[in-house]
Amino acid sequence: MPHFKHKYLDVRRLGSELLLAGLLFLAVFLIASELELADQLYAWTRHLEAYNLDEFLISACLVAPFYLILFGYRRLVEIRALVEEANTDVLTGILNRRRAMDVLAGEVRRAHRYRRDLAIILFDIDHFKDINDEYGHPVGDKVLRQFAALAGRRIRNLDLLARTGGEEFMVIATETSGAGATELAERLRVAIETTGFGIERTVTASFGVSQLRPGESFAALMQRADERLYWAKREGRNRVAGSTL
Repeated sequence: MPHFKHKYLDVRRLGSELLLAGLLFLAVFLIASELELADQLYAWTRHLEAYNLDEFLISACLVAPFYLILFGYRRLVEIRALVEEANTDVLTGILNRRRAMDVLAGEVRRAHRYRRDLAIILFDIDHFKDINDEYGHPVGDKVLRQFAALAGRRIRNLDLLARTGGEEFMVIATETSGAGATELAERLRVAIETTGFGIERTVTASFGVSQLRPGESFAALMQRADERLYWAKREGRNRVAGSTL
């Protein structure tokens, strides 16, 4: 079962608790049957000339597990929707910054543990404020959605794409060297520059790439990519500041 976490809820834990509750319910029912408690209750209710309490209890034992399963399933669906909403950028539908940072921190630990390559690409849309000022925010939002969709189609299935700010994005390139991530960034740059976004101006992006170094921290990896991104912007934008070891 996938492990979906929420700020206050843990779906795996909830599922385990529901399963335990169901097993306990079944155990109580079997014990009651073995001890013939239903017959004793039946005699007691007959003595009091009350309703058939034993029949009610047996029916409840048969029906309650179905309600328990239905309730648990509905809760899992609701929680999964909450988790996806908390981890997803509303405008573009890709990962948001908070989730991306969690994923990257885990990938950094994994790369160090298994001595695997890991690289990140930070990039943003050049002069995006001018697009908003000239065409309005609804058009700017449309450009962001198209931009994210284009980037998502150009990366590998292993890579993760996130929106980390207004017009800022990140690719977490697992099992990838700095040279490989630089090549990917260049392909993204060309694809963006040659794609029409429904406005009368060319949309471009600047890129900063960094590869994880031995023993390097998550923060240091991010800082180097950020420095390279700003170098690319200072040098005229629409370019890739690559990373090699």
